[in-house]
Amino acid sequence: MTRTPVVYETTHRIAFSELDPFQHVSTGNYARYFTDHRMEGLARYAGWDLPTLGTLGFMTWIRRMEIDFIRSMGADQDIAITSFVREFRGPDAMIECTMTDAAGTTVATCLMVVAHVDARTRRATDWPEELRALFFEPED
Repeated sequence: MTRTPVVYETTHRIAFSELDPFQHVSTGNYARYFTDHRMEGLARYAGWDLPTLGTLGFMTWIRRMEIDFIRSMGADQDIAITSFVREFRGPDAMIECTMTDAAGTTVATCLMVVAHVDARTRRATDWPEELRALFFEPED
Protein backbone atom coordinates (compact mmCIF):
# COMPACT_ATOMS: atom_id res chain seq x y z
CA MET A 1 0.00 0.00 0.00
CA THR A 2 1.35 3.43 -0.99
CA ARG A 3 1.27 6.16 1.64
CA THR A 4 0.00 9.62 0.68
CA PRO A 5 2.67 12.29 1.16
CA VAL A 6 1.98 15.59 2.90
CA VAL A 7 2.36 18.31 0.25
CA TYR A 8 3.92 21.58 1.36
CA GLU A 9 2.83 24.71 -0.50
CA THR A 10 4.23 28.25 -0.30
CA THR A 11 4.08 31.37 -2.47
CA HIS A 12 6.61 34.03 -3.33
CA ARG A 13 6.54 37.30 -5.28
CA ILE A 14 9.65 37.90 -7.36
CA ALA A 15 11.42 41.15 -6.49
CA PHE A 16 13.59 43.37 -8.66
CA SER A 17 16.71 42.45 -6.64
CA GLU A 18 16.30 38.80 -7.67
CA LEU A 19 16.79 39.54 -11.39
CA ASP A 20 19.84 39.21 -13.61
CA PRO A 21 20.83 41.87 -16.20
CA PHE A 22 18.36 40.33 -18.68
CA GLN A 23 15.50 40.87 -16.20
CA HIS A 24 15.07 37.14 -15.55
CA VAL A 25 15.34 35.53 -12.11
CA SER A 26 19.02 34.85 -11.39
CA THR A 27 19.90 31.16 -11.45
CA GLY A 28 21.05 31.01 -7.82
CA ASN A 29 17.72 32.31 -6.58
CA TYR A 30 15.97 29.10 -7.64
CA ALA A 31 17.98 27.10 -5.10
CA ARG A 32 17.16 29.72 -2.45
CA TYR A 33 13.45 29.63 -3.32
CA PHE A 34 13.32 25.82 -3.03
CA THR A 35 15.34 25.78 0.21
CA ASP A 36 13.32 28.57 1.84
CA HIS A 37 10.13 26.84 0.71
CA ARG A 38 11.10 23.62 2.51
CA MET A 39 12.08 25.49 5.68
CA GLU A 40 8.81 27.43 5.69
CA GLY A 41 6.95 24.18 5.10
CA LEU A 42 8.76 22.40 7.94
CA ALA A 43 7.78 25.20 10.31
CA ARG A 44 4.16 25.26 9.13
CA TYR A 45 3.47 21.54 8.67
CA ALA A 46 5.87 19.78 11.08
CA GLY A 47 6.36 22.50 13.72
CA TRP A 48 10.10 22.64 13.03
CA ASP A 49 10.75 26.38 13.14
CA LEU A 50 14.31 27.65 13.59
CA PRO A 51 14.30 27.67 17.43
CA THR A 52 12.86 24.13 17.49
CA LEU A 53 15.37 22.75 14.99
CA GLY A 54 18.21 23.30 17.47
CA THR A 55 16.49 21.13 20.08
CA LEU A 56 15.64 18.06 17.99
CA GLY A 57 18.87 16.06 18.42
CA PHE A 58 19.40 15.80 14.69
CA MET A 59 20.11 18.09 11.78
CA THR A 60 19.13 18.01 8.15
CA TRP A 61 21.59 18.63 5.38
CA ILE A 62 20.78 19.26 1.75
CA ARG A 63 23.10 16.81 0.12
CA ARG A 64 22.08 17.50 -3.47
CA MET A 65 19.73 19.63 -5.56
CA GLU A 66 18.96 18.97 -9.20
CA ILE A 67 17.06 21.91 -10.69
CA ASP A 68 15.44 21.87 -14.10
CA PHE A 69 14.86 25.37 -15.49
CA ILE A 70 11.82 25.19 -17.76
CA ARG A 71 10.65 28.79 -18.27
CA SER A 72 12.15 32.14 -17.33
CA MET A 73 10.44 34.42 -14.82
CA GLY A 74 10.55 38.18 -14.33
CA ALA A 75 9.83 40.75 -11.64
CA ASP A 76 6.47 41.06 -9.91
CA GLN A 77 5.46 37.52 -10.84
CA ASP A 78 3.83 35.38 -8.18
CA ILE A 79 5.09 31.83 -7.96
CA ALA A 80 3.85 28.84 -6.00
CA ILE A 81 6.09 26.04 -4.86
CA THR A 82 4.87 22.61 -3.83
CA SER A 83 6.95 19.73 -2.54
CA PHE A 84 6.67 16.34 -0.94
CA VAL A 85 8.90 13.52 0.24
CA ARG A 86 8.77 10.89 -2.49
CA GLU A 87 10.74 8.27 -0.58
CA PHE A 88 13.45 7.60 1.97
CA ARG A 89 16.67 5.77 1.12
CA GLY A 90 18.62 5.20 4.31
CA PRO A 91 19.74 8.63 5.52
CA ASP A 92 18.33 10.42 2.47
CA ALA A 93 14.87 11.91 1.93
CA MET A 94 14.11 12.28 -1.76
CA ILE A 95 11.98 15.45 -2.10
CA GLU A 96 10.22 16.47 -5.30
CA CYS A 97 9.59 20.21 -5.73
CA THR A 98 7.61 22.04 -8.42
CA MET A 99 7.50 25.79 -9.05
CA THR A 100 4.57 27.21 -11.02
CA ASP A 101 3.57 30.68 -12.18
CA ALA A 102 0.20 32.34 -11.52
CA ALA A 103 -1.33 30.52 -14.52
CA GLY A 104 -0.27 27.15 -13.10
CA THR A 105 2.47 26.60 -15.69
CA THR A 106 5.51 24.74 -14.38
CA VAL A 107 8.57 27.00 -14.53
CA ALA A 108 11.07 24.84 -12.62
CA THR A 109 11.35 21.50 -10.88
CA CYS A 110 13.81 20.27 -8.30
CA LEU A 111 14.87 17.00 -6.79
CA MET A 112 16.25 17.74 -3.33
CA VAL A 113 18.10 15.05 -1.41
CA VAL A 114 18.13 15.81 2.31
CA ALA A 115 20.19 13.76 4.76
CA HIS A 116 19.29 13.06 8.39
CA VAL A 117 22.38 13.79 10.52
CA ASP A 118 22.82 12.80 14.17
CA ALA A 119 23.62 16.05 16.02
CA ARG A 120 25.95 14.35 18.50
CA THR A 121 28.08 12.32 16.08
CA ARG A 122 27.57 14.59 13.06
CA ARG A 123 27.16 11.50 10.90
CA ALA A 124 24.34 10.67 8.51
CA THR A 125 21.93 8.10 9.93
CA ASP A 126 18.75 6.52 8.62
CA TRP A 127 15.63 8.61 9.13
CA PRO A 128 13.81 7.19 12.19
CA GLU A 129 10.33 5.85 11.42
CA GLU A 130 8.65 8.37 13.75
CA LEU A 131 10.20 11.21 11.73
CA ARG A 132 9.39 9.57 8.39
CA ALA A 133 5.75 9.38 9.47
CA LEU A 134 5.55 13.20 9.74
CA PHE A 135 5.86 13.48 5.97
CA PHE A 136 2.89 11.24 5.13
CA GLU A 137 -0.82 11.44 5.80
CA PRO A 138 -1.95 9.22 8.69
CA GLU A 139 -3.01 5.75 7.60
CA ASP A 140 -6.62 4.75 8.18
